[in-house]
Amino acid sequence: MATTTKIMVGIDNQIIELIGADKEAFLKDRAKIQLLEAEYKAKQDARESAIKKLADIAGLTKEELASIL
Repeated sequence: MATTTKIMVGIDNQIIELIGADKEAFLKDRAKIQLLEAEYKAKQDARESAIKKLADIAGLTKEELASIL
């Protein structure tokens, strides 16, 4: 059985349900934002990993790393 999701948005003091093309555009934008957030998190995780590896290899303290970065 298929389920549908109602999407309600507030504009000024009114709450309306998105339908049709507006709903599709909203869902598309939300998916794009979620993808961008996932990519950003992956880059942040990779950066943190690289910094940790650099600190371990070079024997740098957090303060020394902070001064470099």
